[in-house]
Amino acid sequence: MNFGAWLPLTLVFVVVAGIALWNLATRDAPYMPKWAWALLILFTFPIGSFIYIAVVMFGAGTRQDNTEG
Repeated sequence: MNFGAWLPLTLVFVVVAGIALWNLATRDAPYMPKWAWALLILFTFPIGSFIYIAVVMFGAGTRQDNTEG
C-alpha cells in the first residue's frame, strides 16, 4: 500500500480539524459546551470537525423563519 498517496488527504483533514479547534477556542459554541465539541472534534476525527463546521460555522440545522406578516 502506498501511504504517500494518503498524505494530501490526511493533511487536509488535519488542517480542517485545526480550523475547527481554533474557531471553537475563539468563539462561543452553541448547542453543547466547548469541552463536548472539542471531544467530538478530536475523538471522531475527521468527521467531528466537519460536523462542527457545518453546524456552528455555517449554521446547519437552524431554522430560518422567512414568513411575512
